[in-house]
Amino acid sequence: MEGAPAKPALLALLLAVSLSVSSAVTVLEDTCSSVAASRPRIGYDFCVASLQAGDPDCRAADRRGLAVVAARLSLSRAAGASAEIARMAAGERDPPRRECLGACAEVYGQASDHLNRAVRELRAGRYREAVTFLSAAVDASENCEDAFREVVSGGVSGSPLVEQDKEYFMVTAMALAITVTL
Repeated sequence: MEGAPAKPALLALLLAVSLSVSSAVTVLEDTCSSVAASRPRIGYDFCVASLQAGDPDCRAADRRGLAVVAARLSLSRAAGASAEIARMAAGERDPPRRECLGACAEVYGQASDHLNRAVRELRAGRYREAVTFLSAAVDASENCEDAFREVVSGGVSGSPLVEQDKEYFMVTAMALAITVTL
């Protein structure tokens, strides 16, 4: 009979763990549903896949934790774009194209500064400030593309960074969309 009281306690523990896992999945799913509703170009599947790739443990995160994961992902995309820009610029012989790459390097450098600050503000619970820095960072990809558009008529072909710029924009817009809900 000594084991009998343990059964209700074990059942209660299993129920608590189940509810905890269920609510964590719900936070991720609810957050990505909200992002997809406010930013249809991003989409639910992209949101879930990106957050899970950024942090496999994100299913256990609250909404603020998901915002931090997304902002860190944005920072990673900015660093990746910056590295690609530096690689391209090192081998570029065409002055107008090199100038465009320089403009892109500058805007992504500024975006990285803004994203670092956004992550700090999110962690400190200063969401309004985080929104300000994410808003400042989100336009980097468009500004980079604009640099190439402005000189296309001068013989420079389109941007070689279209894919990096698109990915960066979507992840950063997702981070912003999550943060504005906090």
